[in-house]
Amino acid sequence: MEVLSQIGPFVKLSMLASLVPFGVAIGYAIRPTERKLTFMRPASLAVIFAATCASAVGAAMICQALAATPPGGIDMPRVYAGLAETCVPVIVGFGLLAVSWLLIVAGMLRRTP
Repeated sequence: MEVLSQIGPFVKLSMLASLVPFGVAIGYAIRPTERKLTFMRPASLAVIFAATCASAVGAAMICQALAATPPGGIDMPRVYAGLAETCVPVIVGFGLLAVSWLLIVAGMLRRTP
């Protein structure tokens, strides 16, 4: 939970975006419609791009901090913590996408032919 308090607003927003396909998937599991399934595809792509972008932003921030650090003054535990932070949006985004698509599968099993 400490990692979540350290991340910036852009990363939090990108992780919040992963709730959109999750909500659509819940709706599809309850009442499957072609419209919800059609919306799920671009929403999933948006989460993939947002998670990738947020991770890249985190990596760029780490590089910027390392470039500003004088030689020999690199605090490796902080670098590792920064690297862990760059993984969080990918883990959250892809984890919610996996659960979302499993809900889509459940909705497809309920759907009448």
